[in-house]
Amino acid sequence: MLRSKFFSMIVLLIFITFTGTSLFSQTQLRIAIMDFQNLSNLSGLDYLEKAIPEILITDLSLSKEIKIVERARLEEILKEMQLSLSGAVDQGKIVEVGKIAGAKAILIGSIIKAGETFRIDSRLIDSSTGEVILAEKKEWSSENEVIAAIDLLAEQIIKSLTGESIQISEIKPTKEIEFSEGKPVAMETALDNSKRLIGSDEPVYLQVELFSQEIEGKERIPLNISLIIDRSGSMASEHKLDYVKEAAEFVVNNLSASDILSLVTYESSVQTLIKAQNADRKEFFLQTIRRITSGGSTNLSGGMLEGYKQTQKNMKEGQVNRVLLLSDGLANRGITNRQKLQEICQEKVSQGISISTFGVGAHYNEDLMLGLAEYGNGNYYFIDKPEKIPSIFSQELKGLLAVTAQNIKIDIEPHDGVTIEKVYGYISESSENLTTINIGNIFSNEHKTIILKLIPPKNYTGSLQLAKVTLDYNDVVGKRGKIEESSLLPVEYTNDRDKVEESENRFVGQNVNLFTSTVQMKAAINMVDRGEIDKARGFLSKEVSSVKLAAEKYQTVELKKQILAIHRYDKSLENYIEKPAAEKLLIQKKEKYGQYRTQKGKEEDEKFPQPKAPVDEKPQKPIYHRPDVKKVEPAVEKEEKHKREEKKVSRPKISTQKKSLEFIPPPKVKEKPKPSIRKEDKSKQKETKVIHPTKTTVKKPSKSTSPVVDKKKSKPSVKETKKQPDKKVISKDQDQKKIDTKKIK
Repeated sequence: MLRSKFFSMIVLLIFITFTGTSLFSQTQLRIAIMDFQNLSNLSGLDYLEKAIPEILITDLSLSKEIKIVERARLEEILKEMQLSLSGAVDQGKIVEVGKIAGAKAILIGSIIKAGETFRIDSRLIDSSTGEVILAEKKEWSSENEVIAAIDLLAEQIIKSLTGESIQISEIKPTKEIEFSEGKPVAMETALDNSKRLIGSDEPVYLQVELFSQEIEGKERIPLNISLIIDRSGSMASEHKLDYVKEAAEFVVNNLSASDILSLVTYESSVQTLIKAQNADRKEFFLQTIRRITSGGSTNLSGGMLEGYKQTQKNMKEGQVNRVLLLSDGLANRGITNRQKLQEICQEKVSQGISISTFGVGAHYNEDLMLGLAEYGNGNYYFIDKPEKIPSIFSQELKGLLAVTAQNIKIDIEPHDGVTIEKVYGYISESSENLTTINIGNIFSNEHKTIILKLIPPKNYTGSLQLAKVTLDYNDVVGKRGKIEESSLLPVEYTNDRDKVEESENRFVGQNVNLFTSTVQMKAAINMVDRGEIDKARGFLSKEVSSVKLAAEKYQTVELKKQILAIHRYDKSLENYIEKPAAEKLLIQKKEKYGQYRTQKGKEEDEKFPQPKAPVDEKPQKPIYHRPDVKKVEPAVEKEEKHKREEKKVSRPKISTQKKSLEFIPPPKVKEKPKPSIRKEDKSKQKETKVIHPTKTTVKKPSKSTSPVVDKKKSKPSVKETKKQPDKKVISKDQDQKKIDTKKIK
């Protein structure tokens, strides 16, 4: 017996020697991942302490030779040792933790501020010896970059432990989109699985994608726009109204004479400052915008209805009809019922007018503004900081200036026995055996995705046409009128489970998981709205586990960004009740907006926050720069123009093309006290004071001097500041310090 065991051992050793097989089993390649420590002094990055390890786990799962110690188990071990998952652990403790957890190595790391960027510092430590196996530093400044840094770190960990070279990257479509017969829009339809087990009660997911051609350089269709601006009293704070006026000027500067513009402001009452007319009077438009002031309540419905009225005056085919509504407060005058306002917007869509909404700050009703945009076939924007207003407006205008197709409608006609249970991402209407989704306009080089959940019959044999999808729209680029195309979606019933698994469409699967996660996130957000904080956090904990499994399977940036979003929201709910009311409102608005953007396929590579400015530093008022706008100048302004050029700051010109506004921070200049001057002297633009040893006289400009100009814009001429013999010439500011102004006659 002993001989046979000994012989077996010899055979095993010979096999290992010749094949190179490792003596270590997969359990000996177990890794424990600690929470990363946030050492950046930015509390806004605290959620990354848990989010980074979670994404690392999804990446390391690609290696079959690596096992991850369960986070719950690791937390229990650390608790027994009176340590925390995110706390600092010395080398001795790491060895002890590793032995108890049965881990070959432990990964620890930190998040630090590195100048204008951030950095992950990580160390992979051998838990048996305490030696460092791998030490890496990865810099990043945005969400996409931190995900790329984590992916690269995971690749290096796998390489150092197993020798495997695994490329971690997201799944991308392999085929290019074809636009048949020069059509401006292409439709792609697919099921998450084209085969189905007989007797299965699982749903089937249908994906409809729309792609538009790029129309750069082609003639665009005219715009018919109504700007609806909230000028209530709250708009005066943080220079919000100033930024709105800057954005409105940007819109005016980018319109052509064939476009139509109207301008409506509202507070307690509604004022139509510019009735709908061609945008060929830019000087008048700009002067009107600059005169807008704040004050009053918020009659949002009144402003919206007047904007629709102005837009409807010039309705015609072949143009974009859009209302742009901005507000920073709650609708407290006129119609305030959300459902009623949404019905109005939906009715206007049928008449050819859409609406985009812009919510500013913490105190507006985001559910109302989002609902108006959804039912009104437009876009919704959350603007957390007033200085973002011009750039957000430019995003909207950029799209309107590049419309590829209009009145886009998708009809889904399911087969008998097939039910459409849910539509993700868009508002839909159902009647009898037809579901309709109104998309509205599609812009140049845009991609839209719609997911539908279908319930097919359980017991069926052979092939079944689940649904017919029909797309129709108006071609505004080729001017070919209405275009229509259809697609059929067959599914094959089978008893072969392997065939079903092999026929899965991963592209559809990843989007299904992402879209269903946004629905779950909305449910958690609604719990918080109702004050159910603990319930929401428990719900988020389950959801992040679900998304993590999907990320392990599909390895997409979008799913990993959703992991970040869930952890960020969960972290923001810590001590939520004690937080200031405005902060709580902003948290909710940000998360609702983030999930809305994800469903619309408009995720942005969000930059991580930089250190905040000192508390006593007030927000700066924007500097208007309008170099391409002709101003009405008095004669004296023309004469003195060359004098003012020296004072002008070099400013980028606002292009009339589709570009975002740029702002120049205003210089910090301490204001000097104004001298006490007689009324008749206050209106004078320039004075040269000549000082004699015994008395002070004031030499006034001659009668031939040009008319009076604004004191703030004037500057002494070169002649007036030139020294004269036996006379000492000083400026007003110098004279103010040395001369008693009471002596001026």
